[in-house]
Amino acid sequence: MFSCRAAWQRCGPLARKAAYRLPRDVVQRRPMSSMPGGSVENILYSLLCGGALVASVSYAYSTVSSDGNRFNDRISEIKARPKTEWVPKPWPPKSKEEDEV
Repeated sequence: MFSCRAAWQRCGPLARKAAYRLPRDVVQRRPMSSMPGGSVENILYSLLCGGALVASVSYAYSTVSSDGNRFNDRISEIKARPKTEWVPKPWPPKSKEEDEV
């Protein structure tokens, strides 16, 4: 309790000064553009990002659809393989010493 009060008495005035000056130190922003609503550069960026989004969605769709066909072919190939009957291992397992005897 004492250490908390001592820290508050020592750092409190500094915190108050910093909090008081904080709203006054803001750099004013003055957007200057030739068009209302944004500059041509922002429009170019938005077009570029929109084009990239459309390209990525179309690539993802084509990849997923072709992978679905490939997956179905692979599953049918795996099911067509001959299967051996499953045989459980003997229990309890034999130790290495028993195998040698």
